Amino acid sequence: ERLVAIGDLHGDLNKATRAFRAGGLIDSHGKWIGGATVAVQVGDQLDRGGDEVAILYMLERLRKEARDAGGELIVMNGNHETLNVAGRFRYAFEPGIEDFRRWRGRQLLGAALKANRGRSGNAPPPGSASGRMYADTGPGCTMPRLAALAPGGPMAKRFLAHQPVVVAVGSTLFAHGGVLPHHVQYGLERINQETSEWIRGDGKPGPPPVHVSGGRSVVWARDYSWPQRHKCDCGVLRRALDGLPGIDRVVVGHTIQQPEGVNAACDGRVLRVDVGMSEGCGGSEPEVLEIL
Repeated sequence: ERLVAIGDLHGDLNKATRAFRAGGLIDSHGKWIGGATVAVQVGDQLDRGGDEVAILYMLERLRKEARDAGGELIVMNGNHETLNVAGRFRYAFEPGIEDFRRWRGRQLLGAALKANRGRSGNAPPPGSASGRMYADTGPGCTMPRLAALAPGGPMAKRFLAHQPVVVAVGSTLFAHGGVLPHHVQYGLERINQETSEWIRGDGKPGPPPVHVSGGRSVVWARDYSWPQRHKCDCGVLRRALDGLPGIDRVVVGHTIQQPEGVNAACDGRVLRVDVGMSEGCGGSEPEVLEIL
């Protein structure tokens, strides 16, 4: 009955929280109050900010609270999630690097304490084998981020592997970048499955699947999201939707829509929801899309 779409978050916990409150999804304490609402966050939780770990944990908690209330929170992967799983950190800000460094340090400390249980309650000395692991967590080191987010890494498996890159809710299709005709022909469920398998680290190590890398992939395409309306390729959109019976429109993020904010093109068949709310992306006021 009620569908809410939230754009790119990019490591800004304050703006992410404000967006969820703007959509009537959480209260002043951050608890789910959306009832049976279905909410979709269209990807890009990572990069350009320092609150990435906190956002991942918040979304995981809200996903459970929404289901308990009869609603649903669907969190998607965008191009910045797939970039990080591929070990490409060029958009990671220094506070984000440090956030993962602290997270990794806590994980190693917990592992060391468990290993020493029954012998000592202290962390291992720096010269020990376990202590040397801490050498990879010095300030500015990206090794903790890589250890967490690489295919099969603990955070990749826990938070990202189950997140789709394309999903339909009723008559609305969601994709971070856009669904093009060749994606429909390949198979959207197949794209989700192969992307999840890569993030989980199943099979042989290798590059990202082609449908999540490159400018014509579901997480990178901008055919429908250029801020100027006349640049939206409505013909390509029509051909894509023609191959998806029951789907009337697509919602995309990925490209900042300023100064317009959330807007529509192609007679309402595409809705663009990335408003650049993160401080690392311009710091615009949070906006969300509501479909009734």
